[in-house]
Amino acid sequence: MKIGFIGPGIMPIPPDGWGAVESLIWEIACELGEKGHEGMIINVPDLNEIVKTVQENDFDFIHLFYDVFHPVMDAINQVSPRSVTAISSAYPYVDQFEFHQRDGYTATYNWLISQKDHYNFCLSDKDLETYKNGGGDTSKLLRLGLGAQHKNFKFNVDCEKPDKTLYMAKIEVRKRQWIYQSIDSIEFVGRYSPTTTFDRLHKSYIGEWTTEEKYENVTKYANLMLLSDGENGTPLVIKEALVSGIGIVCSKYAAYDLDMSLPFITIISDDKLNDLEYVKNAIKENREVSIGMREEICDYGVKNFSWENIVNQYEKDIIKILK
Repeated sequence: MKIGFIGPGIMPIPPDGWGAVESLIWEIACELGEKGHEGMIINVPDLNEIVKTVQENDFDFIHLFYDVFHPVMDAINQVSPRSVTAISSAYPYVDQFEFHQRDGYTATYNWLISQKDHYNFCLSDKDLETYKNGGGDTSKLLRLGLGAQHKNFKFNVDCEKPDKTLYMAKIEVRKRQWIYQSIDSIEFVGRYSPTTTFDRLHKSYIGEWTTEEKYENVTKYANLMLLSDGENGTPLVIKEALVSGIGIVCSKYAAYDLDMSLPFITIISDDKLNDLEYVKNAIKENREVSIGMREEICDYGVKNFSWENIVNQYEKDIIKILK
């Protein structure tokens, strides 16, 4: 198969640091390449250039991973009528309608549930159910999991920082890091956004890791914390933490794909998200449990969230669509 992947055109692919959508595209393209498929990544912000590139190539399948560009989809079908087309949305509040108008998502959502020409590969079960309940064409709704490249992330049985919790995410209001800076056991890593009141001069802020630093350092911690107020699905960073053998403390919005019965996964309920003493004790208890289960955590992460397994299913879905 010859597949075209369309990115946002904001950051390079592969990303040199942060960039969840960019990482998603890169990992899927690499896995499919290892399976013998031919792929091209189109990662430019100019919609006319996207259409021109599509017209110049004979793709079997085209997948847009940036729903902001959805107006380009009909033009792509016109210049490449043989290609099967698909779209995925990384918007974190698909199921929280109160945010749609605020974020300018209403038109995109309405388009996604009304269009019938393109497949919608949903990045979480809750998004799939939301589009389905909204009237989306069920024959066009498919599931694409989010994973981690376990072959790249270092895993150590021994924990180098048993008393430390890693909070790894872009520093922004939605990720809520600024609320927890007074908890001494947390170290924050991520690209800083000036939209938040997070103190980047605080001793707890490590800064932004390169991709290689991320591969090397995640496993040094006892657990990972992510108490965001909305996510598209279970974020890549949680899968990366699991394959690195560290426990998880997260909000329900970041736990859609997780087995919440496991002892190394702790979910902080909405009514406790701002209770700093409760959160402090919860991450401490999770650290103590997770340190003794690092091999089990890694095995769970690889089995359920490796890109290899996820792309196997994605490949099967594409082949079925093309028949």
